[in-house]
Amino acid sequence: MDNIKINRDRLFDLLLRGLPVAFFMVDADLKIIEFNHVAQDLTGWERTEAIGTPCSLVLNSSLCGQLCPLKESARLGKSFVAREAVISNKFGEEIPIIFSSASVLNDKGEMEAGVELFRDASEDSRIQMLRNHIISVFAHDIKTPVAVTGGFVQRLIQGKAGPISPKGLEYLEMIRKENARVEGLIERLLGLLRMEGGQTRLFTEPVSLDAFLYKVLETFRPRADEKNIKIAVETDEHLPILKLDQEQMERVFTNLLDNALKYSPADTTITIKAWKEGRWAIIEVRDQGIGIPPEDLPHIFDYFYRSMLSSGYAQGTGLGLASARAIVEGHGGRIWAKSWPGKGSSFFIRLPIDGSSPKGVIKP
Repeated sequence: MDNIKINRDRLFDLLLRGLPVAFFMVDADLKIIEFNHVAQDLTGWERTEAIGTPCSLVLNSSLCGQLCPLKESARLGKSFVAREAVISNKFGEEIPIIFSSASVLNDKGEMEAGVELFRDASEDSRIQMLRNHIISVFAHDIKTPVAVTGGFVQRLIQGKAGPISPKGLEYLEMIRKENARVEGLIERLLGLLRMEGGQTRLFTEPVSLDAFLYKVLETFRPRADEKNIKIAVETDEHLPILKLDQEQMERVFTNLLDNALKYSPADTTITIKAWKEGRWAIIEVRDQGIGIPPEDLPHIFDYFYRSMLSSGYAQGTGLGLASARAIVEGHGGRIWAKSWPGKGSSFFIRLPIDGSSPKGVIKP
């Protein structure tokens, strides 16, 4: 037994030294009892200083106090993964982090110990801010000339500069339509940036998932009938009540169903499934369309990303799925996809049933 204990101690020590992320462990009083070298580097605290010190003093996190993740983990009896916070190190430098936390409970449900893993997210934040800034500046800079061009084209169509031949009017109308399409793209892009910047607030209310899905699906049935595509619904008998911003969430399902119709041939079926799984509601939108190549699947929720296969099949901007992800994650949920090229694709949305997870703003 002693040899087993020694081996476990060595294994624990090896894990501490080898972990590429910061790690600390606390006791029931939230005092640090273990602290690895990456945690030392990020916080500026030496291990000998940190041991026995309350973690709130070492981390000085934006979540310390009433929002303590370890207390929350103990209260709810679950772990948290990939949350965001800001810590202030020993030298006063504020560092954005991404962390995961978990608590160990005794038979009475009281916390005996807690652990956190975290990493520096500064570079992630800088890249995200730079990307958004470049896109935002670009979008704003082209918005004005596009609007001005549209105005002049409209004046020409109205004959404000003199008579124009029927063929000339036909060309001008084509220019007007394409110009309006570019304006719409710019507005959608700026709207997505506002979502990801946390500037778009969610106005949630209790919503019956049954009624919500029925409402969205009915708007698509005429289009499906035109292509001779069947829409099938398979749901649990009693779906839960969710806290949703109906307008924003309708955008998500409109995008998914619109894509399903665009990329599905006639005489196929689009299936919408919904069920409850633990504290989550899961919705699947499945089609029998062209599918998504494996190399494209990890990127389909990125800005402007369109696979070569879909680009040759139907028009699009590459912003719809990026917006859908921002909205779903703003509700505290997740969205992902599976695909079988040549056979179809499934998009899954996972939303919290208790309504405790919505962030109140739409952000990445």
